Amino acid sequence: MLTLVIRAKKNCVAYFEAKQPRKRGPGRPRQYGEKIKVSELFDHREHFSNVECNIYGKVEMVSIASLDLLWKPTSCLIRFVLAVTKRGPIILMCSDLNQDAVAALELYCARVRIETMFDMLKNIMGVFRYRFWTKSLERHSRKPSKNKDLKKTKSSEQMGKVRLCFAAYERFVMIGAIALGLLQLISIKYQKSVWKAFKGFLRTKSRKLPSERTVKFVIADLLVRDLFSLAPGAVIREIQGYIFSKKVVEPERQGTELKAKPETTVIET
Repeated sequence: MLTLVIRAKKNCVAYFEAKQPRKRGPGRPRQYGEKIKVSELFDHREHFSNVECNIYGKVEMVSIASLDLLWKPTSCLIRFVLAVTKRGPIILMCSDLNQDAVAALELYCARVRIETMFDMLKNIMGVFRYRFWTKSLERHSRKPSKNKDLKKTKSSEQMGKVRLCFAAYERFVMIGAIALGLLQLISIKYQKSVWKAFKGFLRTKSRKLPSERTVKFVIADLLVRDLFSLAPGAVIREIQGYIFSKKVVEPERQGTELKAKPETTVIET
């Protein structure tokens, strides 16, 4: 189950749940109770608690509170998280009514790192540039209708090919994510070696730690030089050994049985 955490507008309004009357009369019972402007809840600081929270990589003391209210666009209860940080007040909306308020705030502050990771996966690693296709998939139009493509795929054999195609998409993206993590690990552990081998031009270094793009540039250059070297490194030797390994040739069979070799007898004189 996915949990959605988004930021609410300053003029966002919500409703308390309607109090059901003891004697139900004719007609549908009320769903919405008293209307409230969510930002007005910041005036009631006695309901807030002071806790330590990680805000954009820095630990600070924040005042935070949570309240479940009805929101008309969804027609159901939404958890509203109200927090006062050094950057000012913030209102978050969470789809999970059991979500911890502090965890929701920290997850929202981590969105910058998540968006940066997707930018690196797209522009540095190229993980979303896959071109896997199968004839079992129908051609997509620019404005496809709902559930149009899978309904056309009738046979089970075609559905199996479609699932394999989707699995190839996911594996390609996962391998790219693993490669991005390895670049980050190399940047942290071997930053001096990376800067020493870097032959590009940078007007100014923004930080001591090399970026993923810098590490990729260095690793690519080292692999190309190692590939054409007379004494390649361990990685290239493994690749060459995998490609040029000798295949085991099975003996020829006649029917279902192998030819038995004639036995030899040694006579001592």
